[in-house]
Amino acid sequence: MNNYNQSNNLDCINSQAPVFKKNSLAKRITSILAGATFGTLATAHAYAQEEQTQTPEEDTSFKIEEVIVSGIRQSYTSALDRKRDAGTMMDSIVAEDISEFPDKNIGEALQRMSGIQLERDMGEGTSVSVRGVESGLVRVELNGVSAMGMGGSRSVDFRDMASELVKSIDVYKGSEARITEGGVGGTIQINTRKPNEFDDHFFSVNAEAQYNTMLDDVMPKYNLTGVYKFTERLGVLVNLTGSKVNPTLNGLRNTNWQKYHDVDMDPNKTSVDQLYADYSSKQQCMDAGLDAAGETACLEQWYEYSPSTPRYSIWGREEDRLSANIEVQYQLTDNFSFDVSYTSGTRDKVATDRNFQVEVGSAFDLDTAVLDDNKNVVQLTTNGFNAAGTPIGATVRNRTLNFDWDQEREVMHAGFDYINDNWVIDGYIARSTTFEDIDSRDTQSAQNNVGGIVVTQVNELPEIDFTDAYIINQNDVNDTFDKFHINDGTQYTSLDRFKYSPFQNDAAENVAKLDVVYNPDDGLFTAYRTGFILTDQEFSNNAWGYNLMQTVGNPYTVDGETKIWTQDDHEAVLVDNRFATDQFFRDYDLDVDVIESYMAIDTDPYLNALLERSGFSSAEAARGNLQPIDSRYDINVETQSAYVQADFETDIGSMVLRGNFGVRVARTETASEGFSRIRVLVEQTDDDGNPIYGPNGEDLAGVEDPDDPRAFEGRQTVEEDFVDVLPSINLTLEIVEGLEAYVGAAKVMSRPNINDLNINADCTLRDYPLAVDQMTPNTCTAGNPDLDPYRATQGEVALTWYPDESSIVSGAYFVKDISSYIFGAEVQQDVDFFNDGTLWDVTQQVNKQGIKTKGIELQASTFFDFLPGLLGNTGAKANYTYTTADNVNDFNPLTGERMPLRGQSENSYNLEAFYEDDSWSIKLAYNYRDEFYSRVFDGLPVFVDASGYIDGKIAYTYNDNLKFYVDATNLGKEVKLETSGAGRTNDLQWSGREFSLGFTYRM
Repeated sequence: MNNYNQSNNLDCINSQAPVFKKNSLAKRITSILAGATFGTLATAHAYAQEEQTQTPEEDTSFKIEEVIVSGIRQSYTSALDRKRDAGTMMDSIVAEDISEFPDKNIGEALQRMSGIQLERDMGEGTSVSVRGVESGLVRVELNGVSAMGMGGSRSVDFRDMASELVKSIDVYKGSEARITEGGVGGTIQINTRKPNEFDDHFFSVNAEAQYNTMLDDVMPKYNLTGVYKFTERLGVLVNLTGSKVNPTLNGLRNTNWQKYHDVDMDPNKTSVDQLYADYSSKQQCMDAGLDAAGETACLEQWYEYSPSTPRYSIWGREEDRLSANIEVQYQLTDNFSFDVSYTSGTRDKVATDRNFQVEVGSAFDLDTAVLDDNKNVVQLTTNGFNAAGTPIGATVRNRTLNFDWDQEREVMHAGFDYINDNWVIDGYIARSTTFEDIDSRDTQSAQNNVGGIVVTQVNELPEIDFTDAYIINQNDVNDTFDKFHINDGTQYTSLDRFKYSPFQNDAAENVAKLDVVYNPDDGLFTAYRTGFILTDQEFSNNAWGYNLMQTVGNPYTVDGETKIWTQDDHEAVLVDNRFATDQFFRDYDLDVDVIESYMAIDTDPYLNALLERSGFSSAEAARGNLQPIDSRYDINVETQSAYVQADFETDIGSMVLRGNFGVRVARTETASEGFSRIRVLVEQTDDDGNPIYGPNGEDLAGVEDPDDPRAFEGRQTVEEDFVDVLPSINLTLEIVEGLEAYVGAAKVMSRPNINDLNINADCTLRDYPLAVDQMTPNTCTAGNPDLDPYRATQGEVALTWYPDESSIVSGAYFVKDISSYIFGAEVQQDVDFFNDGTLWDVTQQVNKQGIKTKGIELQASTFFDFLPGLLGNTGAKANYTYTTADNVNDFNPLTGERMPLRGQSENSYNLEAFYEDDSWSIKLAYNYRDEFYSRVFDGLPVFVDASGYIDGKIAYTYNDNLKFYVDATNLGKEVKLETSGAGRTNDLQWSGREFSLGFTYRM
């Protein structure tokens, strides 16, 4: 028997590119969902109202304290109740039952809310943006404690947290003074269960088998949840979730597109470079006296785009995930309780990224190149010439990267609650940590100057034909007899390489928090709130490096002896140390000819053979013997913040106005320790100290003087502090019962990413006559430890109708003016970077004015109780978000035009349909987001194509104790597609479909 009761804790929150056609299945399911949602929702509540009118004696009011969350209906109903009771704009997700979250991935569950857009990696949801604001500006809390990011980012990867631990998630899009600062986009609060929410002992076991259509393996997953009640006041809860996860990715890639040649000799420009827009011909560029880089950039306006590196990628992960939560809770008196908890998550994975790539670059035949209408080279053959007229071809590279990748996350928490008639006091101390260690090993072999490879863009994807491939004889352009086969190891005659790049990232936060609420017995004000939070954060990273490169015919030195790397050496290393890859693009029809598989480098035996054949011991490349890389950092961030807030409620005629207002003051102190290098260039002199001049008596360029007292190489610390005052107000007017109008405004802030605060300065001081004459500045490339936070002023209005306890129709308009956005590196002139009076032109990230995001959110959900028979057990849910941004200080590097905000899709929506009775539960969900601008890669903007994912789940409840289920993700076979403009596909990634079969047993 299930004696679980969470009513007092769960529901009363106020006390605390190219167009790829979707396949027919995807279109049919999307149409069904849309029809179910919008076709019937319009009439549902008319029937419901009629039914209520006919039976007025029936009390249909919703009693929060009686809700026991179990199943889809109660999950949605409880989430709506949390939204209704919130003091600001907020949406919630509530678990359908113990250890049963709506999605197995927290990020994928969050994407089903309006205003939230999901990033994916190898098919899995990773991080989310809120209202168009990137994930690093979204604060994530676990039971009130910061969830730390990894790798120098504040963005949280939701794969690190098992959804089985979660009781509920609240996403605050608005703000109150009592909400901890840090979320310009919003704040996501993840809540786990507590032992005293259970009336009696409880035990649950869940097990499932997961299958990905790209793999042959079945991946197990399990969850154990147990509660032991020593007394009704003292309980302990243990939750353990483990899984074997093998995400995979097959990629067909052009990688990027570059300008190498003017293929068609058209006098009209292919694209315009704003710096050279006034140059009307190539001859004018050449006659203008520009430096080499400027002349090339000017001429490239007439060049066409061609694919730089067509390649096949097969990436895989073998990952063990383990999440655990143990909590002890003791109700010492009727008024006072305390709890101690420990939550951990580990991800131990072996990653293998196999890439077989054709590095074309400029090495293609101009006479046979074919262009499309967008001036893209859509067919080429790898026979070209360099500037000296020597025949050249492509480099074919066989590359395998291996990573031993360990990630750990821990939260230790001790808290208390005191509640009496008028006072609520709660607080905690906690420590949150993350640790990441990536042991990265890159092995590769290559063959240079391969001709005869034909690359054709078929359906805007690269089709690579090696049929006539040969190794170019640079002494005889007509010699095509030395044929090249991709799997013949003896035909690779150029390069063997091992690059070792291990690194670590650590982050920790110590925190103390106290909140006090006084609830007066009567009057306008319903609550007075105050509190503070103190945090001390430490961030550090370390990196090491080793690089062994052997080229056939080139000398190398070992133990003081010079040797030559021979073809025999190369073949001994490569030929027998490879393996056949899995089938390429299994379970997906590309409509493009691709290889079935290829012989990929097997890293460990290849490395051992390379070291042995080179005469080096394994200790040469041992991690413990490597020197750290200079870019490592140690950064400390201390924060102190406090707030006051008042909640109120009053009648205005027949209407009720409630709300809150307050102010939060937050102070931040940072100390960034990182590496700095100052090189000093001085005038050239002879042995007697006399200046050296050129043959015509001209001044010469400076030379480095490592002994100059101004030269520096070492670690430095830069300190900074700032204070933010963050007022907020939220007003909700209940016009009639169930119909509410809301308006809210607040100032919010997010602190910079840790990577951006790293000094990492490489500077050149120029103190020689030629620099003075030419006014050449001192220059630095560096991070920016003086960055201000992201600061924003936001506002929203909403109109929400709750027709009944489990239905909602809502519309909201929001605007967010981010006044100090941090953009990519650019040159800042005359900066006293080291605060010593010396001025530098510094290339670094800076705060800029601008970026105003705005949009609308629409949502509706209901259960079709008024329908006859089985249809009365159905329901539907839908939401739509439109988001845009103005004044984005991000510009297309090709055209100079203003770009959209990175990571922001203009349109996104969700459709869900569900059925639930005493035995069966069925849910089908569709999520869609528009194309979005992702990043700049090699000078070109990269866009991620629009995508739509269809997921489903069927569960059968055998009795009160036993349930069986099957679920599926990506039923519509969606891919991730990246482009760099019309006709230029960079990357198509396929990660398969996933199916799971499992059961849950409770006692």
